[in-house]
Amino acid sequence: MTLTSQEITGFRFSTTDWVERDRLAIFREQIGRMIVKLDPEPLVDGEFHAEANVRELAGLGIGSWACSNLRIARSRELLDGNDDLVLTVITSGNVNASQRGREIELSPGQAVLMSGAEAGDMAVPSSPSRFIGLRLPRKALASLGSNPEDMLMRPLPANTEALRLLALYIRELDDGYRLATPELLGAVVTHLVDLGSLIIGANRDGTVVAEERGLAAARLAAVKADISENLSYGELTLPAVALRLKLTPRHIQRLFESVGSTFSEFVLGLRLARASPVDRSAPDRQHHRHDCV
Repeated sequence: MTLTSQEITGFRFSTTDWVERDRLAIFREQIGRMIVKLDPEPLVDGEFHAEANVRELAGLGIGSWACSNLRIARSRELLDGNDDLVLTVITSGNVNASQRGREIELSPGQAVLMSGAEAGDMAVPSSPSRFIGLRLPRKALASLGSNPEDMLMRPLPANTEALRLLALYIRELDDGYRLATPELLGAVVTHLVDLGSLIIGANRDGTVVAEERGLAAARLAAVKADISENLSYGELTLPAVALRLKLTPRHIQRLFESVGSTFSEFVLGLRLARASPVDRSAPDRQHHRHDCV
């Protein structure tokens, strides 16, 4: 897959950035109906909130949302012929998803698969909730032997490793993963499709491929994130990281070997980077955002 920087688009928004009397109109017309093809409205009278980081990368959409007191619907009039599938993963709070005459109540660690070609909605109560939306091309999932039609609006296995790693992988993208080359862009798309297929369910051959690619990349991202978070807390050892992440030390070593590095080299490089003075002449890190539903 060949990608260019022109294929990365997206934006952030928060309803708190707008004057209160204009919030619903701006959210509904300028963001909802025109950009993300959704029709939002408060569930009950009173304050509502929405903020998101939405990004589009080569036909694959990512969205990190935080909402309260909202119903976010895709009506028939907003359908645009896109038949991608939307995997929504709840990271905090509770959300109700409705489509095909079915309704599923979701709590943290749970996920649902919905069709982007059909009307549906998600309802978020007054208590704040956070969730991730991943828009996946059907053809990419089919290449791994997934049969997503059977899983639409059905309970998916909760709190699996693939679900947890998907949330972390997307969080790491949010925190500044620099998508600098076409090769890296293509790898990110592949890894996300791999993780999505594992969550939805791939065939045996597809599972092997997805575990060797996307799952391994997400595990390495989790290891690096754990090292970064614990760098200032005493002795940082390979067995300690392995224990926290429920991996074996040798597995972590193989993950670093796959990218031509070692655990010790990464820890040392991170320590040196944090000890070095900031280069004020360096350009700001770019954050590329993608669209999602």
